[in-house]
Amino acid sequence: MLPFHHHHLRAYIAAGVAPAAHGGSSPALLRSARLSTETKKIIASSSDPSVCRRRSMVTMRPRRRLVLAALVAAAALLALDSRSDVTRLEVGGGGNGDSALELVPLLDGAAGPEGFEFGGGGGGEEDGPFTGVSDGRVLRWSAAERRWAEHSCAVPAETLDSCRGSQDPGREHECGRPLGLKFNAETGELYVADAYHGLRVVAPGDNVSRPLVPEWQGSRPFSFANGIEIDYETGTVYFTETSTKFQRREFLNIVISGDRTGRLLKYDLKTKKFEVLVDGLAFPNGLAMSTDGTHLLLAETTTGKILRYWIRTPKASTLEEVAQLSWFPDNIKMSPRGGFWVGLHAKRGKIAEWSISYPWLQRLILKLPMRHVQRASWFLNQIGRQVIALRLSEDGKVMEMVSVHGDAQKVFRSVSEVEERNGSLWIGSVMSPFLGVYRL
Repeated sequence: MLPFHHHHLRAYIAAGVAPAAHGGSSPALLRSARLSTETKKIIASSSDPSVCRRRSMVTMRPRRRLVLAALVAAAALLALDSRSDVTRLEVGGGGNGDSALELVPLLDGAAGPEGFEFGGGGGGEEDGPFTGVSDGRVLRWSAAERRWAEHSCAVPAETLDSCRGSQDPGREHECGRPLGLKFNAETGELYVADAYHGLRVVAPGDNVSRPLVPEWQGSRPFSFANGIEIDYETGTVYFTETSTKFQRREFLNIVISGDRTGRLLKYDLKTKKFEVLVDGLAFPNGLAMSTDGTHLLLAETTTGKILRYWIRTPKASTLEEVAQLSWFPDNIKMSPRGGFWVGLHAKRGKIAEWSISYPWLQRLILKLPMRHVQRASWFLNQIGRQVIALRLSEDGKVMEMVSVHGDAQKVFRSVSEVEERNGSLWIGSVMSPFLGVYRL
């Protein structure tokens, strides 16, 4: 999970975030989704603070023109890397007719459907999704009734009453913030990685989760429990703790400081013990089990890496890099068509990467005031299409790319998770008061 608001982007740029840019060879496949009138109304009426106003360009001083020229040159370098063997799905606006993108508003003013889980409760394929939101609740979507219902929370009823509908990060420690969700297919229990309350479980029929692992060896609460996965063969729950130093609401400090206190942990449901598998990680985030059960895929957000942790085969207990992305990756979900989906929060520091590879660009950027670089970067980020998700093969090759533009870009400036289900992509963003459903 990675929260995002428009005022955070300046700090991200200072940490090396560059704008997204696209171009190059003709795509192998191109689809365009049109937004319906209803969807546009939802966008227009949204109180989402992350929807940013476009900034007008005033007459530029020579130095500012130099900034813009440098960043345009950098964007051109990115265009050179475009590949023609990647399927590209474009979600945008304009035109008449039905839209392939549907927006589903959340319940009671909550926001931030960070991740999804389907199943449980005997509902099969049509049960869900379930998603954790900003006020500490886990919500359940009923496809048949076309409405949300409360499923569970981590706090007593009296506390929930005061939390319901909250979007205030300052209350997350009180209300809870459910992030990773995973059903136990054998028992019907829902396991929840709550950023502040640790690993929790909801029994069938219950509406309040109980603590499973609320703290580290009885000494301190978890600071930032995040992704979760279950190995049904061994009865093991795997989960990530993004940082032992910073809480979820302090996520930006993790990126800027280069914090490496993140960990991958496991909890044995049979022995009731848990252990640290890997430490020293830089913002470990989403987690997914491979289809053959031999390894876990893990997103390391700060570095932009997708890692593989082997749990079976002779490589067991070893960690290796699968892919190095140009974005901040968030959650990971396996695709029924092969490979896995990665939700993308924002573009990573391409400017910093190019500064190392191209000395002339480094010299140019170093001569410029950082505030002008930030402003120019912000402007360039509003141009073109924003990539929000990638489908990667098991060996890390990009197979499919989803980007947004026009009205859709106002909604999904960053994405936490994409899950492919029954011919649709369910799109969650930690900053939005709704989720998206895109029909493939």
